Amino acid sequence: MAIDLTWRNLSSDDLPAVAALAARCLVVDGGLPAAATEDFLARSFAVPGGVSRGAIDRGGTLVAAGATRPVQRGGSPVAVATGMVDPAHRGLGIGGRLLDWALDSAASLAPAVVVETESLTEEAARLFASRRLRRVFAEDVMRFDLADPIPRTAVPAGIVVERWSAALADRFFAVYEASFRDRPGFPAWSSREWVDWTTGDDDFRPEWSLLAVDPQDGDVGFITCADGWIVQVGVRPDRRGRGLGAALVAEALRRMRAAGAGVALLDVNVDNPAGALYRRLGFIRVGRRARFASIA
Repeated sequence: MAIDLTWRNLSSDDLPAVAALAARCLVVDGGLPAAATEDFLARSFAVPGGVSRGAIDRGGTLVAAGATRPVQRGGSPVAVATGMVDPAHRGLGIGGRLLDWALDSAASLAPAVVVETESLTEEAARLFASRRLRRVFAEDVMRFDLADPIPRTAVPAGIVVERWSAALADRFFAVYEASFRDRPGFPAWSSREWVDWTTGDDDFRPEWSLLAVDPQDGDVGFITCADGWIVQVGVRPDRRGRGLGAALVAEALRRMRAAGAGVALLDVNVDNPAGALYRRLGFIRVGRRARFASIA
C-alpha cells in the first residue's frame, strides 16, 4: 500500500515530534523508557555536525525519523546512524528508504559507519542484514518490578557489606577492575575516570551501592546503583559461582524498595553469562539495544 509522505530535514524544534514517535515505538518494541525522552534523543537528532531527516504523513504526524552524527571512537572518526519507523507504518518500505539515506549520509561524515538502535526487532535485524551490516554489539534491557517478591538470597557467610563512601571509592574500583578486565571492550580506565563516571550522574545512589568484603580475603564483589538502575555488578573471578553476585543484587533491590522505588532496570551484554543470573532472580527482558557495522 502506497502512502503519501513528505520527507524533510529535521531540527531541534522537531524533538517533541521525534519523542512522540519514539514513545509509540517503545510501546511495541520495548527498550529503555529514557530513549523516548527529548534529552536522550537530542544526543542523536540535535548534534552539531549531524544531520537528521523525517517523513511526515498527510495529517502532519512524523512517522519516521533518522539521524547521523560524527563521533570519535578510539581516536578515529566514526559516523553513527540511527532511525525509527512508526509501528503503524511498517512494511511499506519506509525503513529501507530511511536506512539507505542514513548510510549515505553517514558515509559523507566518516569512513567508518555504525548503525545503532535502542529497540532491536527481528524485522530491523533482517533489514540491516540486507544492507550487509553485521551486529557488533548487543545488550538486553531487563526490568524487575519491586512490587514482586525479592528472592531470599542471603550474603554468603563471613561476608560483610559496606555502602559506598568516598573513602572506599578506590577499593570499589579495584574490585571493578578485577571483575571486568577480562571482558571484551574493557576500557582500562584509571580509578579517577571510573569513579567520576560512576558518581558523576545526579541519579547515583551511594546507599544502594555496596562493597562485599571478606575479612580474610579482602574485597570480593561490588554493586553500583542509580535511581531506578543497577549500573554494574562484579565479583572477583576467584569468588564467582558462590552466590555473591545474586546476593548483592537482592540486597540492592531490597534497599531500593525500602526507599520507595517501583522498578529496577539494568542492561547486560547478550554474551555475558550474568544474563542468566538476572533471569533467575526474576528480571524480564524488555528490549534489546544493538550496534551494527558494515561487512568488509
